[in-house]
Amino acid sequence: MIQQIYITDYLSDAAAQPVEMIQSLIAQCPVLLKAQWKVSPLPPLKTLFDVLTEARRAQASAPVSAVLSARQHWPVRPAFCLLPVHLGMRRDTFSLQAVVPLAAEVYAALTTRLQTHFSDDFVIQQDVSQRFWWIQPLRDMQVQCAWPQDCLYQQAFQWQPQGPDAAVIRQWTNEMQMLLHQAAHAPELSAWPTELNSLWFASVGDIPAWQPAAALIAGQGEVFAGLEACALPAIRPLALAAMLAEARTQQAVWIADAWQTCDWPALSDALQAGRISALKLVLPFAERSVEVHYKKQLRWQFWRKTPTLETLLQQLEATLMKAS
Repeated sequence: MIQQIYITDYLSDAAAQPVEMIQSLIAQCPVLLKAQWKVSPLPPLKTLFDVLTEARRAQASAPVSAVLSARQHWPVRPAFCLLPVHLGMRRDTFSLQAVVPLAAEVYAALTTRLQTHFSDDFVIQQDVSQRFWWIQPLRDMQVQCAWPQDCLYQQAFQWQPQGPDAAVIRQWTNEMQMLLHQAAHAPELSAWPTELNSLWFASVGDIPAWQPAAALIAGQGEVFAGLEACALPAIRPLALAAMLAEARTQQAVWIADAWQTCDWPALSDALQAGRISALKLVLPFAERSVEVHYKKQLRWQFWRKTPTLETLLQQLEATLMKAS
């Protein structure tokens, strides 16, 4: 059985804490210390969509937000996804540091303020996850805004909105920052996150053209729900342990939003028992990803010294610093 597991980290929650993630993973699945680890230049979502979409055809723009919006089943696809973020400010520039989770009361209060202030500009709709909003402008707009995971830790000039209406997005963003400043000092919003200092526009593009990537595509979470709504071929909602138990499936892809939700002990048991002949695991790692490649025969190469966790982390950090 050949498995591919993708941790999409679609809101970049884990990108800033790769050491904690790898420590937890190795503690639950120690056999992966025998695997080959390498830093990939692409974030997890780009790696995943390269596998799932047809390479022969032009790639759809903004596929992540398009897939996320598909699970809402709205008759008209929104133009933008609006996300709460933290921008790291420096003297001459700034960069995207994180997508910020919001308490329910903060999300509701910001929704009301945005609806009131921008009633002449766009319609705003809440998302079921309460991690972001959907925006439909009242007029046609020609502008492209990148998804946050593609811009993490990069200088601002590399991810500015592009297109004839880019100035409108910048104007709205400036007005939103003033709204955030006012809301941050509202006495009724005691759960206000101190790191929230901006809102981020991401374009919602077209649904990609899918290709048969594996005999089975399974998973859980928001990205998986969007892929299921898009009628991705061979997709089934299965837990990781259930997918690993399907011995007849020779090739399978499993997708999750967060590494904390995965059943790593079940994967460890499958690797130890030899039920998986090869594994590719893609994890978030800063603005890039880490690919973990495991082959069953490596378990019997006793002359190959197994690295320690500390050595592995040092090697990954050195590779990341060299690539920066």
